[in-house]
Amino acid sequence: MQRRTGWKVRLAARLTAAAFVAALAPLSAGAASGQTRAASGTSNPTQAAYDAALRCFVANGRAIGLQERAGNAEAASRYEQKARLSFDTAVRLGQSLGLSGSRINQDLGIAQGRELPQMVNDRRYFEQAVSTCRALGLM
Repeated sequence: MQRRTGWKVRLAARLTAAAFVAALAPLSAGAASGQTRAASGTSNPTQAAYDAALRCFVANGRAIGLQERAGNAEAASRYEQKARLSFDTAVRLGQSLGLSGSRINQDLGIAQGRELPQMVNDRRYFEQAVSTCRALGLM
């Protein structure tokens, strides 16, 4: 059975992407922190938002696994919904950057390969990612 995405969900994803870019604009411009700029390698706020959405997708995946192992299906389901939102946000931002679908998928794979081991091995890194993603509404 195919799931249909309602206009409210699509609108919410677009608004989230726009708010996401606006929230990260000062960071990528260097007003608050060089961490986002260093992570994305650019001062483009859309690129910084795209990179953060990829990181949030991975963090949500990690949280799903933790909750499933703890036997908390309800919490795992909430993180799965946020993972979808993070993915949709990353796709929309990637498209606005002119990236193809295959490039976006490649970037997701690279983000998982880079971020997941660090999130598994470094609790503080994972907690910081969770904090950032929650502040952005992606977790």
